[in-house]
Amino acid sequence: MNADRKTMETALKASCIPSLRKLGFKGSFPNLYRETDGFVSLVNFQFYSAGGSFCVNLGYADPQRKNVYFHPETDADKLKVSQTKDRVRLGATQGGDRWFSFGETSYQMFRGQPGSVEEIALTCSELLATEAEIWWLTKQTPKV
Repeated sequence: MNADRKTMETALKASCIPSLRKLGFKGSFPNLYRETDGFVSLVNFQFYSAGGSFCVNLGYADPQRKNVYFHPETDADKLKVSQTKDRVRLGATQGGDRWFSFGETSYQMFRGQPGSVEEIALTCSELLATEAEIWWLTKQTPKV
């Protein structure tokens, strides 16, 4: 499997963005958000600078903005995952990292086992609807 970034972006826009829209997300690729009763769920698609892979970053802003360390007064539609303290990578193991490999880097190496753009986009859509939703829910639910 060896695809370029544009092909991967097209597949993500065709698969993940409609799925996110159904979940109530607004914004545009690569940064999307959803505001529910002051809680803002954030998604960011980050491509590796040398090409060939990407990750999906998840973050949130609680209604009091305690999780936003940089410009907490930022409007929901302008918030970015990078402004938040507590954030994770979609599909990562506990405390780990997850990059989705779809092609070679600019230095002709693969970062992990590459998959087809269709498989990767489908996996991301499924993880956003399951794993990401559960993660955001745990952040919204007050600790007892």
